[in-house]
Amino acid sequence: MSNYILAGVGTIEAFTQSSTQPTKIFTSKTLQESGISISVTAEDIRGGLSNPLLGRYFHDSILEANITDALFNLQYLALNVGGQVVIGGSSLVTETVTAGSGTLAVQGTPVAFGSAGTVGWYTLAGQENWAPLTFSGKTATVADVTEGETYCVRYNANDSGIQEFVVPSAIIPSEVHLVMTYPLFAGGTNVEQISTSSQVGELIVDIPRFQFAGNVELSLTSSGAATSNLSGSALASYTTANCNDMGTYGTIKQKIYGGNWYDDLTAMAVDGGDFSLAANGTKTLKVIGIFKNGTGILDNANLTFTSGSTSVATVTNAGLVTGAGAGNTEITIAVTAKPTMTSTVAVTVTSA
Repeated sequence: MSNYILAGVGTIEAFTQSSTQPTKIFTSKTLQESGISISVTAEDIRGGLSNPLLGRYFHDSILEANITDALFNLQYLALNVGGQVVIGGSSLVTETVTAGSGTLAVQGTPVAFGSAGTVGWYTLAGQENWAPLTFSGKTATVADVTEGETYCVRYNANDSGIQEFVVPSAIIPSEVHLVMTYPLFAGGTNVEQISTSSQVGELIVDIPRFQFAGNVELSLTSSGAATSNLSGSALASYTTANCNDMGTYGTIKQKIYGGNWYDDLTAMAVDGGDFSLAANGTKTLKVIGIFKNGTGILDNANLTFTSGSTSVATVTNAGLVTGAGAGNTEITIAVTAKPTMTSTVAVTVTSA
């Protein structure tokens, strides 16, 4: 198994949780910091004379992601507090108005400011002496304005282009399906390998249930910019029909560009080993691949099966063996794309 250099902050993608058609929420390619940490608490089990260590009980496992984006996105804030971004809202606007006789009339349509009604504020242009006023429609009656003078009037108005979300007092951060992708570069110990280093693949961290931490801080300075916190934790996901499913946090995958599934395959074996069949009996072979870094069940569609004696047993392209007549034979299994990688299993067929 080759060694690689894992470097850079990579990218992250967030999707809604759906068993039919997840919606892509965002893609971040402007990260300043990203990474994961996996930890578990170990409890020592001791007993007997001298209280030796008998074993360890592991509990409180956690997979956390630490993510910071250099750019701002309103969706990031909403996800952290469990809010839903909607289109349309109101905001304060400032309008330049020429005073009438004891009135200030605006072009826009004032709307309620909180629970105070359609209120506003005005000041003589160029000054900051704001005084309150109340609108009736688009006009406010103000006794101390001078007709023909220019005033600045500030009030609350609807804006169809606004995007907003409500911050609930009972915050429950949103859950998403998070995919983190990091570049892998060629690595080695000799000059040739180092000088030809280039991206050769990706490390992919796939978390089906990721919940944001719920921590939001907009820290701004006169000479700096705010960053966005996207950190959070994986929640256990139960996706199989196995009665003993203990749950998983996610999957970490290595993807090498141009690589073949059999590149690190060292051997193959049939699950259960040699077997017997009655005439006309059948069995579908389950082939286990032994790789440099582990084992796995191989897809029979990628294998070629050949019977040593079809009068004893036949085998289909799908690996289905059928007993034909009493005797012994071998089934040869080969990787279709690499015929030199083979394995055999002995079959004994008994009379019906």
